[in-house]
Amino acid sequence: MDLKEARYILAIAAHKSIGKAADSLYISQPSLSKYLKNLEKELGSPLFYRKDNAYIPTYLGERYLHYAEQIASCGEQWSREYDDITHREHGRLNIAIPIMLGSVIIQPTLPEFHSRYPYVTVNVMEEVNFVAEATLKNHSIDLTIYNVHEFPTLLDYQILRTEQMVLILSPDHPLAAHAIPKAGFSHPWIDLSLFAQENFILLYPDQNSGGIALKLFEDYHINPPVLLHTRNSEMSIRLALSGMGVAIAPESYYAKITDQSQEPSLCLSVGRQPVETTTIAAYAKKRYLPQHARDYIDIIRKYTRNIP
Repeated sequence: MDLKEARYILAIAAHKSIGKAADSLYISQPSLSKYLKNLEKELGSPLFYRKDNAYIPTYLGERYLHYAEQIASCGEQWSREYDDITHREHGRLNIAIPIMLGSVIIQPTLPEFHSRYPYVTVNVMEEVNFVAEATLKNHSIDLTIYNVHEFPTLLDYQILRTEQMVLILSPDHPLAAHAIPKAGFSHPWIDLSLFAQENFILLYPDQNSGGIALKLFEDYHINPPVLLHTRNSEMSIRLALSGMGVAIAPESYYAKITDQSQEPSLCLSVGRQPVETTTIAAYAKKRYLPQHARDYIDIIRKYTRNIP
């Protein structure tokens, strides 16, 4: 099995179609179909069977794909390292990141990166779901940047910053008057148990903010009603500020949105200890990172030291 062969069969498996796979490989459909037929003849057994016009791997095909993914990954890493060595000023940087976090740290740091690497194309894949999965499934992703409260075990990573999580509500909320200054907390602190009957606007539990919120409720032995679940951090914050409920988010998200808004706002610290989330830049284990990717991590880290 060589790199070309691996990429061809992986494309068929990914698209479940000879035609779509051929388009993605920029070759003709008859050429790819002939290539598959000759390979299966050489192996003495089919790699795919047809079901509802889709190409589904046989058991042999599944095992073949297992090794093809490894060969394709090595080929991709070699291409990147070769480009890095021979054409340092050119390249590409593929980043997977939650939409709101992209606005907070990608948008303001790209100008410095572009001035340093004017011929490197940056592709930002903005996600609303658990972005770490993108690094595990897609060999083309260089960096996955996201917030965690538990560090990943299946990825290598570098820490960019740590910040506190805050409770966001409208400034005229009747419970706001109970907030008090408290050492170690970034904002006035309030007892979360007071909100046991308040409507919350939460992110889903598989998202960082949603998982932290549920952990807080468990720590305080409360089960408040949830008015809305969303994967959109900006929506949850804006609805909370409008008085529809209470949200929990990183303080930098709150600062970003309120900086753009003229509406009155309020955020409070909660937790028996400061509740923190950490932003990391993660990548597949033993993955070669081009120099421009390493430099961009440093640029983001430097920038995040100066924001909330």
